[in-house]
Formats: sequence, C-alpha cells, structure tokens
Amino acid sequence: MTRPGGKVAIIGGGMAGLSAAWRLSEPSWRERFDSITVYQRGWRLGGKGASSRGDNGRIEEHGLHIWLGSYENAFALLRECYAELDRATTDPAAPIHTWDQAMIPADNLGLADQWGSDWLTWLGTFSRNDCLPGDPNGNGREMTAVGFVRRALQLVLDFTDSQREAIPLGLTLTASPHPASAIGLMETVRRATVAALFSVSNPGALDGTPAVLLEQALDAIRGALEYEHRPDHKRAWLLISLVTAVIRGIVADNLVTDPRGFRAINDEDFGQWILRHGGHPDVLDFPLVRGVYDLVFGYEEADPDRPAVAAGLMIFLIGLVLFEYKGAIFWKMTAGMGDIVIAPLYQALRGRGVEFEFFHRLDTLHLDARHQTVDAIAMGRQVRLAKGVDHYQPLTTVRGLPVFPNAPLADQIEAKSGLDALESHFGERTDVEARVLRRGVDFDHVVLAVSLGMVPIVAQEMIADRPEWQEMTSRVRTVATQAFQLWLRPDEAALGWHEPGVTISAYLRPFETWASMPQTLWAEDWPDDDGPSTVAYFCGSLYAPWPTTEDALNYSRRHTQSVHAEATKYIDRHLGLYFPNAVTEQGFAWHLLSGVNGQRGASALATQHVSVNIDPSDRYVQSVPGSDNYRLRPDESGYDNLVLAGDWTDSGMNAGCIEAAVMSGLEAANALLGRGRHHRIRGFWLP
Repeated sequence: MTRPGGKVAIIGGGMAGLSAAWRLSEPSWRERFDSITVYQRGWRLGGKGASSRGDNGRIEEHGLHIWLGSYENAFALLRECYAELDRATTDPAAPIHTWDQAMIPADNLGLADQWGSDWLTWLGTFSRNDCLPGDPNGNGREMTAVGFVRRALQLVLDFTDSQREAIPLGLTLTASPHPASAIGLMETVRRATVAALFSVSNPGALDGTPAVLLEQALDAIRGALEYEHRPDHKRAWLLISLVTAVIRGIVADNLVTDPRGFRAINDEDFGQWILRHGGHPDVLDFPLVRGVYDLVFGYEEADPDRPAVAAGLMIFLIGLVLFEYKGAIFWKMTAGMGDIVIAPLYQALRGRGVEFEFFHRLDTLHLDARHQTVDAIAMGRQVRLAKGVDHYQPLTTVRGLPVFPNAPLADQIEAKSGLDALESHFGERTDVEARVLRRGVDFDHVVLAVSLGMVPIVAQEMIADRPEWQEMTSRVRTVATQAFQLWLRPDEAALGWHEPGVTISAYLRPFETWASMPQTLWAEDWPDDDGPSTVAYFCGSLYAPWPTTEDALNYSRRHTQSVHAEATKYIDRHLGLYFPNAVTEQGFAWHLLSGVNGQRGASALATQHVSVNIDPSDRYVQSVPGSDNYRLRPDESGYDNLVLAGDWTDSGMNAGCIEAAVMSGLEAANALLGRGRHHRIRGFWLP
C-alpha cells in the first residue's frame, strides 16, 4: 500500500470504525493526514454495540454485552480513552471518571442443565487474579496448541481436586446399593483421569494398546461416578470426556507442529471433531458445550439442532475464556455500552480533531475505470441540521452521565417525517440530499467499517469485480438475533433468586441466555414510586433468512410481531427457573414490572424493551466451519485506497465480538499507517 496521506473517510461508527479512528488519530496525526472523518447513518454511534436512553432514562441495548477478561485490545483502548478524557478535570460532574468505574468484575456464571423433565442451574465462581485487562505492559502472541494442552490438563486435575475437597459432611444420598466413600471415589476419578490424559498426551498413544488403556481409563471414571443418578457426577465425567477428546484431537491432528495451528481444523464443526476423537455423544449436549455455542450464536439459521462452529476457533475461544482472563472471567458495564464505551470514545476523538458526519447513509462504493481504487462514495443525507448548527452534537445527559438518546435531538435538526426509520435499512427513505464524495476532493483513503450484512448492498462493484469478495460475502454467514429487557420492582431475592450478578446460558430457546444486571440501575432515572430493583437481560438467535425476496416492510413487521409474541410466551412459561416468586398459576406476575401501568401479556411487554435485530447491519457474524479461509484481512481489500474493518474480517480473532472488532479496526489503521499487521496488537490471536 502506498504511503498514506490526505483525507481519511471512515464509513461506519461501530467499534471497528471507532478503533481505526483511535489509532489513526494518535499524537501528531495531522503531520500525516489532512482530516479523519467518520460517516454514520442516523444519530448514534456504536453499531451492534449502540445503546440509548428511553423512558425514565432506562438503558436500551441491542442485546447483551459482556466483556471477557481476555479482551486485551478492547480494554487497552478503553483505558487509554478514559485516561485521555480525564473526566475528573474536564467533567467532574460526570459520575463515571475512570475505566474501572465503567466496568466491574463479574465472577459468577452459570449453565442451565436439563435433568429429566426438570431444569437445574449449574452455578460457578471463577476466582479472580491479580492482573488487570488491557494493562499497558501487555503484549501480543499466538495461542499455541502446546499451551492449550498444558492448561487443559491442569483444568481437569483442578476440577477433580475441587470435588474431593468439597465433600459435604453428614448424610450423602445415593442410588447405589454399594456406595463408595466420597474420598475414595474422587481419588479413583483422579487416578483414572491422570492415566487417561497421560496416555492421550503421548503422540504414540493413539494406536494399539495405549488407545485401549485410554478407553479403559474413561470407563473406570464413568464407573466410579453415578452418571445416571447424579447431575454433578454426570457433569464431571462429561468434562473429563470433553477435555480428553480435545487433547487427543490436538495430538492426533498434529496441531502442535502444524504451522496453521488451530486453523488447520476450522473446516470441521467442533462437536463433530470431538466425536471423531472419542468424545462421548452426550458431550454434545453438555451444558458447557451448549453454553459456548450460545456465546457465539453458533447454529445454522438459528436452529439448535444444527450447531456449526469451526473447531479450531472454538478451542481457541474456550482457551481464552477459561485460561487467559485477567482480573475476572467476565466484566460487566455499570451503565449502557453506549454510555460507558461509545460516548467516551466519541468525546475523546472529537477532542483529537476527528470529524463526525451523522445522518449520512452509505449507499454505494464506486470503483475507478481501472478497478484499482474507490473513486466515489454515494451517500444519502438523511436530515438537514438546524439553522446555526454546524455540527450535530449527539449526546445528552442522564443523571450527569453523557449518553445517546433514543431519537435525534430535535433542536439540532430541521423537522421532518420518518425520523424513527433513520437507523433502519427497511424504513422509507426521505433523504434531503443525495451526496457523492469524490476521491482527491473529499477523501483519499477509505476505511470500510460497515457490518458484513451491508457489504453485499453497498459494495456490489467489488463483489462483481473480485472473486474473493464474492466468496467472502457468500461463505461467511450471519444470523439475526433477538433480545428483551425487563425491569421489576422487587429485588432478585424477593423474586426467589439469590445469586446477584450472574449470567446463565444453555437454557430454553429462543432466549437461552439471561444476565442479572442490577449494577446498571443507578444510572437510570425512575420515579420513586415505580423504580425497579431488578433488571434482567435476555437474548438468543433468531431465524430470519437474509437476503430475502419478501417485501421489506412485511419482512420487518412479520419478524417484529413474531419476536414480541415469542417473548411474551417465554416470560409467561419459563421465567420460573430464575424468578420462582414471580410465577403464579396464571403465569408470570406481570404487575411486578416497572412502568407496566396495570397491563398484562403482550401489552405489558410493550412497556419494556424488545430488540429485533434483523437489519442487515445488526446481524451477528458467525464462524461456521469452512468460512475462515474466506475472510479477508483488513489489508486485503485488493484496492489501493481501501482497508476493511469489522468482526467479519480475518483479524486473528475470527468471532463476532467486541475484541474482534477492535483488533480489526486497529489492524486497518496499521495498514493505512504502513505498519505491520500486528503492530501493537495485544493478547492472543490465531496465527
């Protein structure tokens, strides 16, 4: 790529675009560039991470956003942002001044486990460590198969130790006619586990007698446990079977020596790979496995009977989640993501001199006659700014915290109809102007930071011109998602739940994940007589095929109605697992909701927040088997003045998450700056 200079146009204000802007605008950036401008549809930044404030200042998210303690690049960016913003000096009235006031550790997580006709919750607490994510002294490196095996071995041994040390005093109930002592049982499990793992970790142990010894060791473990009668014993054995199969597969498939590392098995689904390497079939329904699939919405067309996640990526993600977290395994936001991540980034970037053009919808990227560069960018200007307003200022405040509202700020724009459709691909277009940006006049370099679902719409010339673009947009899949939030007046203990702050997945669909989020309530502005003490976030994937030949308005209306109906049914039938005291013989006690005004069922749900994420820009990027090879790196657009940014690129963290978006944005900036791809990229990545 030629030496950068001139004007940079960043198309899309999600985390990838903002991360690119952050690196490009570092000190002395004006010596290299004339301007950096972010163009954004509608009035909010954040993309799939955008949030806003609705009635009573309540936080309204696209879905559930929780950061892993291994998100090194995202945390580093956030820490740099808050340090530079220095709110203690510049905005002392703001209630959040520092990154560790914005994000707090979350140690408790759980999985739903079906036992017969009942559902149980399997809760766990991951111990904190003395590290902090995004530490300035952190570095970047590849995650290796050797490192994973070492940590996985230790995980199983630690698990058996914890079971032995957690033997309860008093009566032990068992269905066995000859119960073993608990200490002896767990010692048997430990010895058999060591034998199994020793045999499987030897490269020569995959044929003949050692393989037989492995099967015998696993049979001994299962025989020592009351697999059919105790859910905790079944979980223990399935964990051992899972980890043993993973280690066996790593050795058998030569991942230790293969230069591709985990990528070598990305053409195969994780579950099928586990079975191929001796995992018990029950492992596929193990809550831990289902929970990780849920984490990445890893099902073809949102069908739970069609799990599909690349095996190498899944192992990589499991390693990140379990072995590489800093401080805590999860970190939760103390307000909305738009409040504590996106708004501070906007403020800091504006302070650096980065420009923002809101209400600019990208329509088409046009190539030059030689098909070497982006020559023009066609956009729709959605509104006109009010007389005397030069730049739209998108933030307002709730309880002193700068936030994005859920509608454009009317005093800064000229009145017009259709404002509620400005952020929707399906809404009626009532643009005030067609605007065309010209190369050499309005921009010299382009960062394409839109969502993957929008690429076939705005980059048709690239797809027609280059087969790698066509393959990327057809092979890398997306899925729609759905979410709702409930605010309840009683606290969780009164509702029957006694593990505050927990996040649970692998429950019934279509809203298989729930998060307790009471740490955000302080930031809302409810009246005293109707204020909530509990807020619950639910989310899941949604079957909504795209592209479609269906009329756009009908497509949107049909899925919106369906999600509301399914959410109403789900609340009425399935919330008893979490909130047993909120369930009556007639179903859910709708009167417990804040803001419900005496309504029930669908009418009551309409007073809460439901997010139907079917817009092409809102669809989640999946990591289906075989798709990894078709992702383009941020520097692989094939055009001289275009780089790519988004969690759909090959960033080394090829999953739909904030960390992948940040890494991609930083790598796109590195390409424009003439630096190596992994310059100042932190944490772990796939080679």
